[in-house]
Amino acid sequence: MASQNSSISNFKLFCIKFLLPFLALFFLIGYAFQYVLEKTIILKSEINGAYKINRIINETHNDEIPMFGSSRMEGDFIPGILGSNYFNYGLAGTQDNVTLFFLNEEIKKNKTSPIIINFDMDGLSYGNGDMANYLYNINNEGVQHIIGNDDRVHYHIPVVKYYGFYEGYFKDYLSNRVTLTKFTDKGASVEKNSLLPQAFNQAVALRKSYTTIFKNDEQLKKGFDYVFSHATKRKFIFVVAPYHSSNFIQYKNEGEAARYFAYLKTYKNVMVLDFSKKNYPDSLFFDTQHLNYNGAIKFSKALKDTLSKI
Repeated sequence: MASQNSSISNFKLFCIKFLLPFLALFFLIGYAFQYVLEKTIILKSEINGAYKINRIINETHNDEIPMFGSSRMEGDFIPGILGSNYFNYGLAGTQDNVTLFFLNEEIKKNKTSPIIINFDMDGLSYGNGDMANYLYNINNEGVQHIIGNDDRVHYHIPVVKYYGFYEGYFKDYLSNRVTLTKFTDKGASVEKNSLLPQAFNQAVALRKSYTTIFKNDEQLKKGFDYVFSHATKRKFIFVVAPYHSSNFIQYKNEGEAARYFAYLKTYKNVMVLDFSKKNYPDSLFFDTQHLNYNGAIKFSKALKDTLSKI
């Protein structure tokens, strides 16, 4: 019995002298690292998805004209060309459920500025993109609605939550400051390079063989309808950026897209600007669905001219 008590006593002494101080130091260092990561990396990079989500939730810029959408928004629309008060909230890999989240957050604000929405020609669909976008605001109700069943317990544990995502945060931070391959501007991240002709021709051939069908998810359509009908003081401008012509070779039901555009126009506060078939040369595309820097400049100038006439 004495030996057992001695073992317990020694274990308690070990915990007090070594284990507890080690754990305290571990979490102290972890919290310090997390603080630096969040305040100096995540929230200091305008092209970072987590920054954009935090901005739309927690910041109000009264004169800002927000721009929402997928990678085609992020890479094709240059805010600085459109005007001094535009900000590009586009997120690569996301679809219309995430755009709807941004819209719902934006219309909570007491603003009257118009809203630009990128529209992709396959219709309203779901796509969350990178989970790293959501971790900083993981407990927000709207964020929770987006990630749904993809949520994990460790995403809610400080320090541990960012494990496995550091590389992406640092990459965005550096890309926002050292613009070697990308041009960045108020949330936009535009490819400076283009594919080599052979690689681009291969991408075109692949795109020509791919069937695109326009289809709207009904729940998402209802969500957008709710926004348009309740935020009557805001103007919503849908913009379809240029596609390479190869996208329309196997586009099966283009009439459905035209009917949806006509439906959107029945709302007095909704407008559609369709640049999808603007005949841009191959040299202005990064790939068959995204413009490069020169293409984005040309398109953004054309969009600015159109918006100035509205």
